Amino acid sequence: MTSIITIDRLTITGLAVAALLPFLALSPVKAAERGTRATCAAEAAAVQEQANGADPKAAAKALRAARVAEKMCAEGNRFEAGKKFAQARQLLDTSIELAANR
Repeated sequence: MTSIITIDRLTITGLAVAALLPFLALSPVKAAERGTRATCAAEAAAVQEQANGADPKAAAKALRAARVAEKMCAEGNRFEAGKKFAQARQLLDTSIELAANR
């Protein structure tokens, strides 16, 4: 008899926790959206600053990629925007020497 009561208590507790999860996630999501906009703006500014001293062709490509990443951020796709910002920084990185250029 006690094992049936224990299973029922566990089931009820699990259902109660599952019912509360959507309400617990509302605040962090809104906070993350605000933080994402600020982070995207900072990353875009960093790419623009790095582009000032770079090769004009590479700088144009990197700034174009940064503008696309900003639009992705505005649409809420932070993961893809991060990949695009990384691509923009890679375009501006002149410390990497390709084997064909040695």
